[in-house]
Amino acid sequence: MILKSLWHYPVKGIGGSKVDQASLTIAKHFPGDRLFAVGNGHAKHRETPPGAWLKKAFFLQMLKHERLAELDCALEGDQIRFNHQGKIVLEADIGAPSSAEGQAAMRRITAFFTEFMGDEAPGELQFMRCGEGAYTDQSQPLISLGGSASLDAFAKMTGTNSDARRFRLNMIFETSTAYEEETRLLDKIITLGDAQLRVVEPVGRCGAINVDPTTAKRGPDYLRTMRETLGHSDLGVFAIVTKGGIVKPGDRLQVTG
Repeated sequence: MILKSLWHYPVKGIGGSKVDQASLTIAKHFPGDRLFAVGNGHAKHRETPPGAWLKKAFFLQMLKHERLAELDCALEGDQIRFNHQGKIVLEADIGAPSSAEGQAAMRRITAFFTEFMGDEAPGELQFMRCGEGAYTDQSQPLISLGGSASLDAFAKMTGTNSDARRFRLNMIFETSTAYEEETRLLDKIITLGDAQLRVVEPVGRCGAINVDPTTAKRGPDYLRTMRETLGHSDLGVFAIVTKGGIVKPGDRLQVTG
């Protein structure tokens, strides 16, 4: 398998962007991934220390708000940029979260999402930063991997376009056999670039995959289609970094244990 592309999704629940390379760290999340989320106004936020990890039910998520698919985000250093349907709508420096500038940037972004969601907002929104780790669906430092043939197979199965953004994987590999990342890599140690990872489990999918990343429209129940066709609704695998290092497109994956 050859690494085709790397992706991070700085804000949970919205689109992300490709990155040229990534410096992986032992037992850490993918760099720049799900560092932020938009709190949905649930009372749980007032009861939880700032920056603490919370389940996705306490944030805006594409599963419930498909128009979030109209947005994507890029993070370069301390600079965060939001695009709406391909046009830049907000840029901010979110460097030191405790500084006056950092707090002002967080308020600007909160105001943007409040206006964007309008009457669809489930409560008083708040743009939030994770203090330790990331706002991934699990608190463990998992990195997601998937193969191009699996994306193509899903597209053929559902009559959709093959689009990596639908599944928000961190690493996309060029593959020739659908789902080979699951059949070949589960419970294996893999080497990629300078890094080493342990593949631990399949990625179980949720209803967010029903949302078209290009049109931001909700489609049929593709989870049901997957279960009826495949007997499950998994696509991709999760891995944990066991040796840090640089990875970049073009790196060849090797199974080492």
